[in-house]
Amino acid sequence: MPNIKRTWLSLPSLYLGLLLLWSSHSAAQLRPFEASYSSQWDVGISLSGQAKRSLTINSDGSLRLTTNASAMVASLTESSLFNYQDGDIPPHHYQYQRKLLNKTRDVQVAFDWTKQQATNTAQGKAWNMPIVPHTLDKQSVQLRLQLDLQAHPNETAYAYDVADGGHLKTYRFIADGEDHIDTPLGQYNAIRIKRDRGTDSDRQTWIWFAPALDYSIVRIVQQEADGKRYQLNLKQLTWLDG
Repeated sequence: MPNIKRTWLSLPSLYLGLLLLWSSHSAAQLRPFEASYSSQWDVGISLSGQAKRSLTINSDGSLRLTTNASAMVASLTESSLFNYQDGDIPPHHYQYQRKLLNKTRDVQVAFDWTKQQATNTAQGKAWNMPIVPHTLDKQSVQLRLQLDLQAHPNETAYAYDVADGGHLKTYRFIADGEDHIDTPLGQYNAIRIKRDRGTDSDRQTWIWFAPALDYSIVRIVQQEADGKRYQLNLKQLTWLDG
């Protein structure tokens, strides 16, 4: 696949998936879902809250992946609108908003595939950046990774072009082991995926996926360079396709 950087290593017996659930019998079918999570925020003070993640299919066939999380004085919303066509998932629009006390960060990215550019808008300021075929946004990259993991379960390292902060960045992921995760739905063996930011980065992200739940996500941990920590733990999962 052109313009998508990849590194593949062998790791037998790991069957991986990410956020969205892909049918092995029909590569063109996504299962819409709604999942709820408990959330823990350590932002100088410890906060507890709730989060919801969902995949919905619009009347025009486009898809929207949404995350909403809140905990007292903190909240986060992330939304990605994209299509699935010919094995590709070109994003149309991405939005991220985070509120903490009296501080708000709002970022939007609009993709123009005819002009091969994306328009970034952050804190009211807009600028354009060039993109290459198969460029992803910060949330649709999770879907692209999930599709590749499902198609090639023995691979352990992936890299993708992502429009992030007005620049084209390389996102890398690696398989990092397995853990037993306790949830209100039961205990599940889960595959641990790590965002590989390099040895010099103080930021860390881990995501756990349960094969017994069609590889849906059961936990996310984000550790920031300043020590702030954010965690989601699965509470409930509902399929919306009947």
